[in-house]
Amino acid sequence: MASATSELRPPSSHTRPRETRAVRGGSALLVLVVLCLLGYLSLGTDSRIAISWELVPWLALVLAASVWPLDESSGSPYLALDLPILLAAAFVLGPARAGFVALVASTSPQELRGRMSPSRCVWNHAQVALSVIAAGLVFQALGGDPLHWPTVLIASEAALASDAIVNYCLVALVYAIGSGRRFLSVMRTLHIGSPRDFAVFYAGLGIVAAMMATLYAHVGPPALLVFLIPVVLAREALQQTISATRAERDLAARREALRRVDQRIADERADERDRIAEALHDDVLQRIFDVTIRAHVIRECYRSGRLLDLEEAVPDLVASTERVADELRDVIHGLRQSQVGHAGLVDSISLLASHLHDQSGITFISDLEPSLPIRPEVELAVYQVAREALVNVARHSSAETVWLSLKRVRRGIELRVLDNGVGFDPSRRVERHFGLELMAERTAAAGGSIEIDSSPGNGALVVVTFEDAVS
Repeated sequence: MASATSELRPPSSHTRPRETRAVRGGSALLVLVVLCLLGYLSLGTDSRIAISWELVPWLALVLAASVWPLDESSGSPYLALDLPILLAAAFVLGPARAGFVALVASTSPQELRGRMSPSRCVWNHAQVALSVIAAGLVFQALGGDPLHWPTVLIASEAALASDAIVNYCLVALVYAIGSGRRFLSVMRTLHIGSPRDFAVFYAGLGIVAAMMATLYAHVGPPALLVFLIPVVLAREALQQTISATRAERDLAARREALRRVDQRIADERADERDRIAEALHDDVLQRIFDVTIRAHVIRECYRSGRLLDLEEAVPDLVASTERVADELRDVIHGLRQSQVGHAGLVDSISLLASHLHDQSGITFISDLEPSLPIRPEVELAVYQVAREALVNVARHSSAETVWLSLKRVRRGIELRVLDNGVGFDPSRRVERHFGLELMAERTAAAGGSIEIDSSPGNGALVVVTFEDAVS
């Protein structure tokens, strides 16, 4: 059970994907190494590859187990069910004949459906064969004998370890080459559940393989009929582990998403408080200060007996008081009129860019069309998405300049945020970061569409469009 296999699915299920030159060359080299190794091993009398009817049941059994994979997800390595059978073959048939069985019969559903490139198919067959040969050689070197219990367990576990090292390293290597991901990051994905539990389960496969080999040594080919029983039981156990792990991961992601949403709401409320405070400071407070000054003038007129001066001072005080009331009405009207605050969408985005410039030093070049009569729910969504995009740029992009535009497009509007930062891969989900998902959800909720164009080293462009957004 649990031989790792690499897969790369194409966009269309009817075409084979094209591989990089490195994968094609590596596949040819690897299968050449395996063939040379099989030829060298077959020179020995004990390991000679004899094409006989004895191998047919093994080929059929390995083929049946190979096409029933675990954790088969799009574009990622997955686990097949043939490992204990191949190990048992290496223990009783020898490394050469077991390697031949693996090279011929170890396949995958995607290969049979024509969804895997020829070079990737060759690599998969060769790497499984090479790992089985390594296991058989280690088993023989340690003097393993299926009839000698319990000493056979030491040799079987060592063989299992050698198989795992070769198999997993080669799968991680080809997947890293083909996808552009780092080798170690791929290696971290090649387990089910927690690494510790998976290691314990994987170690148990060596015991299962030793038991299969012992049964075959005592009974002969009829023993192959019962080999699938432990494989099916192991598959069911791991399938339950996969389901539990995915449920736990989804629950953790939902909790984190809720926490991030709460944090976004708190940040947006803080922004609104800042905008209200700025409006009160820049407009209302100045008028109140003017009223205070005129009140002091009137008091001095009373103290000094210059009552005639009151005829001019009192009307000015009344006029200043009325201006204060007008400013407060404007602030209240703006708060009620716009969901993004009294200043409206354009000024709110400009204020946000100014704050982010003060915090990060990034230069923001804005082209914001003023006086856009946008529906309130769209206006709020535009601000939320703009805020999320700009904050992400300030925190993660290492950009020097950000170009920000908001303009009318027919009866709709278009928001663009472009930066010259480090960029990223939009197709990869980073754990504990939900900014892209939040932007997409908010845009969709308001009836808009979002496009994100980025790649490592080439900055990022976010384009948000709302049709029929103009009220």
